[in-house]
Amino acid sequence: MQQWRGCGIRWGINTGRTLPYLCQELLPGSPFLPDFICTCERYVYIAQPDGALVPLRAHNERCLIHNMEVRERVQPMLHAQLQVLRSRFKHLEWVLAADDPLSVEARDSATMDSIMAFLLPFVQSLVGVTAQRAGRYMRLADARYCKGTALRTVAEQWNVPEERWALLGDGHNDLQAFRLFPKAFCAAPSNAHPDVRAYLLSSGGYVSSSTGVMEILERWRDSVMTKLR
Repeated sequence: MQQWRGCGIRWGINTGRTLPYLCQELLPGSPFLPDFICTCERYVYIAQPDGALVPLRAHNERCLIHNMEVRERVQPMLHAQLQVLRSRFKHLEWVLAADDPLSVEARDSATMDSIMAFLLPFVQSLVGVTAQRAGRYMRLADARYCKGTALRTVAEQWNVPEERWALLGDGHNDLQAFRLFPKAFCAAPSNAHPDVRAYLLSSGGYVSSSTGVMEILERWRDSVMTKLR
């Protein structure tokens, strides 16, 4: 990706992680920083010419206000549902996230499958709220913001049409981005969640034969070169 920057290609990270958590994982081992990052599936940071990542303040503040409103409204109801869950399914191992009362961390992805099956009717009854899930993690959030809307904000900043984007993802929260960018090159590694692989295979996306991303990037490069010929 660093070599491709000379060709005008930009890359970024779109994650459900918080900014401190992402920095903790990214900075020690990354030889160079991305051109943009999206955290918590909604907050956007864009790299400046000197490489510094700067928040889109108006967008991020709006996301924060709306999601704090959701937190105030939904937190009591969610915790009541979780009390019922704990009493009915004592074998399930999960905790509330320490810094977010609308986030649940399960022991593993299978446990989260069971939790989501229980919570689905409750979530569907909430107006303007969505469940954003990645593996063993789940968060309730304002439905106006997701990985897809965060990417659309980045695309608008750079005025890049969606057919020039490549989206690589492996979890349920990536599905929202795939659906919002139907003309983009959407792909997943072979170890992506079965729901993600099934969606891509049914919608013309690409599923790699390996667990890494190089095969996907090479396939995307070839598709771009084919269009340019």
